[in-house]
Amino acid sequence: MTLLELDVTRTVGTSAGMFALWRLSRFAEVTELDQWEDEIADEESLTEAIKEGALVPINIGGDGTYQFTVRGVPAIGGLTEREARYRLVSSQPYLLVSDGLVGLGGLEAVGDYTGVDPVSIPLESGRYTVQVHLIDWKAEPGSTGSDGKPIQHALGDFVIEICRERSEDTREYRRSVVTFTR
Repeated sequence: MTLLELDVTRTVGTSAGMFALWRLSRFAEVTELDQWEDEIADEESLTEAIKEGALVPINIGGDGTYQFTVRGVPAIGGLTEREARYRLVSSQPYLLVSDGLVGLGGLEAVGDYTGVDPVSIPLESGRYTVQVHLIDWKAEPGSTGSDGKPIQHALGDFVIEICRERSEDTREYRRSVVTFTR
């Protein structure tokens, strides 16, 4: 699969208060509670993983189940017209370094300690720029059924755009565990 063919939509839950997109191999050795607490639950260690491009936090400060679309784009800023219309906020770009496979899930799915399986996404080895968008899908007329739940073609909660880092990019990547600037 090439980057521009990447278009994955999945529903993911967390009870750890945060979601993430991460390089699976970076945390594969995390198999015990103490390791998980030291390397993933610890904010300082998490910040280091973000700086090195091993993890992109999707932190809205709460538990729940949300729908995510992960999409390869030629350049950041490629939301569809519908997504752009109902976009609440976008993160500053993060760095993600892939070695062929990344995961998407709740923070508890990072590593191999809890047994929670992430969504595995093939992503060619390389350096990528990632931007996370929070979508107010409920604001779109007709997006919910009579039961208040999303209809089949409702927008998701998050769109994550991924594009190859360009050699001419001199940007500063976001390094915060908090995804969106308030």
